[in-house]
Amino acid sequence: MGKGKMVAFQPLEKKRYSEQIAHEIETKILNNELRLGQRLLSEVDLAKEFRVSRTVIREALRLLEGRGFVKIKRGPKGGIFANDGFHKPMSEALGRLVDSGKVNAGNIFEFRLLIEPYVAGEAAKRATAEDIEELKILLELARENMDDSKALQRIRGKFHIQLATATGNPVLQLVMNALIELLRKYFSDFHEPELEKHFVITHEEMLQAIVDRNPKRAQALMSRDIIELRDHVRESENRS
Repeated sequence: MGKGKMVAFQPLEKKRYSEQIAHEIETKILNNELRLGQRLLSEVDLAKEFRVSRTVIREALRLLEGRGFVKIKRGPKGGIFANDGFHKPMSEALGRLVDSGKVNAGNIFEFRLLIEPYVAGEAAKRATAEDIEELKILLELARENMDDSKALQRIRGKFHIQLATATGNPVLQLVMNALIELLRKYFSDFHEPELEKHFVITHEEMLQAIVDRNPKRAQALMSRDIIELRDHVRESENRS
């Protein structure tokens, strides 16, 4: 019997060490083996731990930082810290679409009107006592900063993120974090003091709807909240 025809196989591609290291650290963060905010080993110690060069570790950390899994702080109190910014790639992708002109404010508000009333309704159904307490703390902080429109804007974003957290759905939380980060970047110069004060009142009404377990009321208030902001942004753009 003659020899069979040789089958050509593609050579195996060795996965980069940096990618393997990044994957291992990601897994430990997702499995809570590394707690959020926990300091990781230094570059030098990580290199010793994985038995690779510091160049490989730097590449792995670059990958992790880009994916939002670690935060690298410089200076005497700096270090490498486990992070939960998993939304970062999504917000950066959206940001590039805005920069290129493929996405505009109208697109963003259209999406918000689609998703956020649902988030508010689900929060009214599912929010735990701890979730409600977090929302109350944010509104108390807002009341203490009624003369600071920039602070109110930041708190407003955190309130919307906390509503997503209260749904218990990590996908909604991820999307909301990405969306709020995008809005912070592209609407950072939009400050309407009276409007921000008005939103504090709306959010207080929304919180009451959540406490009362009234999803329809929470949804209606969220829709009004977004429409009012959309209309003010449009008016501001038309004046400029």
